[in-house]
Amino acid sequence: MKKGLLGVGIIAAVASITLTGCSNGGSSSYGKKETITFINHRTDWETNGKWDEYIKKFNEKYPDIKVKIQTITDYAGQIKTRMNSKEYGDLLMIPGDIKAQDYKNFFEPLGKKEELSKKYLGMNDRSYEGTSYGIPSQVNATGMVTNMKVFKDAGIKTFPKTPEEFLKALETIKEKNKDVTPLYTNYAAGWTLSNWDFVKAGVSGDADFTNKMTADTAPFSDGKVMNTIYRLLYDVSKNKLIESDPTTSDWEQSKVDLANGKIAVMQLGSWAVPQIQQANSDNAKNIKFQAFPVTAADGKQYMSVAGDYNYGINVHSKHKKAARKLLDWLVNESDYAKDNGGIPTVRGAEYPEALKASKEAGVQLMEETPAPEGKESLFGDINDQSQLGIGSTDKEKQRIIDAAIGNSKESFEDIMKDFNTRWANAIQSVSKK
Repeated sequence: MKKGLLGVGIIAAVASITLTGCSNGGSSSYGKKETITFINHRTDWETNGKWDEYIKKFNEKYPDIKVKIQTITDYAGQIKTRMNSKEYGDLLMIPGDIKAQDYKNFFEPLGKKEELSKKYLGMNDRSYEGTSYGIPSQVNATGMVTNMKVFKDAGIKTFPKTPEEFLKALETIKEKNKDVTPLYTNYAAGWTLSNWDFVKAGVSGDADFTNKMTADTAPFSDGKVMNTIYRLLYDVSKNKLIESDPTTSDWEQSKVDLANGKIAVMQLGSWAVPQIQQANSDNAKNIKFQAFPVTAADGKQYMSVAGDYNYGINVHSKHKKAARKLLDWLVNESDYAKDNGGIPTVRGAEYPEALKASKEAGVQLMEETPAPEGKESLFGDINDQSQLGIGSTDKEKQRIIDAAIGNSKESFEDIMKDFNTRWANAIQSVSKK
């Protein structure tokens, strides 16, 4: 699922550390010790010692594989630069905007998608023509991370299920407590805004929604799903229910403020719940994960789920077997998903506590239908051609906020008209190729 799903603690520079574990357990088929490099975005885990713990456990099973961890702050940007060479580690997190037809140029095939899908969730994103090049590190739901105590203190006992109810609830929160920011956009962080795109299938109630968008020349028109989502972002901004100056928002501080009840809600992935709970463990029970406030045409609420960053093996690696052992261990045996508030990739595993409340409320989790064979890259190609950055970049969502708060003279209708034109032109352009 994409960059927005993956906010972590920020470290000023690339951090690198070599980690080795005990050699008093497990077994290895290797005749000599191999060293592999695993590049990832979890800079916070490098500083808090979490990667030390993980690699120590891995080495209990594979003592002859030495793992060098490299963490990168601006992961999405820097790893793509490194991928211009052959030197991008042995195991890495696959950047979200690599074109499907290019997977084979960068990543080792991991098996047939049909077979892997019997064991794992989220196998649609990094597969092409029936072959999988990545396996999700976890599966995330996208919705709203909420401090329910703030809602209850304002007299709101249940989370809203429609945009109208949601706006009214935020207005009430603002009236009851002037010191609370009802919704924090995290405009300045940028990547956080992609989470507004990730809810599209759940809002529609249609697992095939993204595939249908590739044939819809006006998906941003009034009354349609994308318009509904962006309209809510526009309305909360226009009604001054967001941070006073979005351009100076602070991602790290926002997690603390949400935990402490200074923010009511943020649009994020389920991965963010443990980070926010850890910001103030005394208030952890107040932090809940709720569905985007829209009820589908069938009267139900759905929550979109998709793979987080996928583990992939560098096609140029000289240690592919060792890298695969680490990949399989991380997916099958480690607590990575649990520790990050995500749904385990292995089918049948228990859902995290943060999602149980939504499940009890009747919210249904929805994994999108994969693109038809031969059209795996169609949505991405149209998205790239349109330069709208749906699910990948922040520019156009920032544009919506800027219009709402008066930083530009555009109207919401002007922006949606522009989006429709660009999307329609992109469909036509891609169809000719």
